[in-house]
Amino acid sequence: MKLWTTTVGDGPKRAALVHGITGDGGTWFELAPWIAEQGYTVTLVDQRGHGKSGRAESYTPEELADDLVETLGEGFDVIAGHSLGGRTLTMAVDRLHPQRAIYLDPGWVIPENLVITPPVHADGSWFRLEELAEILPGYSQAHLEQGLRSVQAFDLTFLDAPTFPLAAVLPPDEPVVPSLIIAPDTSPLVPESLRERLTAGGYEIRLIPGAHHDLHIVNLEETKAALHGWI
Repeated sequence: MKLWTTTVGDGPKRAALVHGITGDGGTWFELAPWIAEQGYTVTLVDQRGHGKSGRAESYTPEELADDLVETLGEGFDVIAGHSLGGRTLTMAVDRLHPQRAIYLDPGWVIPENLVITPPVHADGSWFRLEELAEILPGYSQAHLEQGLRSVQAFDLTFLDAPTFPLAAVLPPDEPVVPSLIIAPDTSPLVPESLRERLTAGGYEIRLIPGAHHDLHIVNLEETKAALHGWI
């Protein structure tokens, strides 16, 4: 599937950002302009079932990865994926082959107790702003409003079995391209045992103490600092 994309900036270098579950390209509205200021044209991708991209009958990891390859192709200086976007990038990076890959708390090891139960209201809506504020502490008002727009555009059938709950998607021991992992220091998605194995294989890992899973939103300045030398 060809995905909906938008661009920020017009620099000579090329970057792409891939969002997490229930998000879309709009979730990068603070980080993307900063990357563009470093001399990049930044492509923001809406994965299938998210944002303005098409709905689908199935949402397997393989299909999401194929979409990314079809949409982006080769030639990027850097591609970064957050959460679900990190899983998708993991399965596509050997075909995209950017100069560098960045994984922001990627959804590699999924906790067994992860449940996303949509509180659908009588009017058919999923979340309301006050409900998002309760489950997303640390979000600014602007990010809450963006988050609401994102979940309103999200295809709830993504959460249906057999695609969901998500199975683990583990990266290869050695990176396909130079790869950076940025994660909270206690991330269940990138546990210590996995970090040790990947560090031994050649990944660079930078941890942000006490960070939120959505670290590019809640811990923006720390995330910018962790990107030093890679962007």
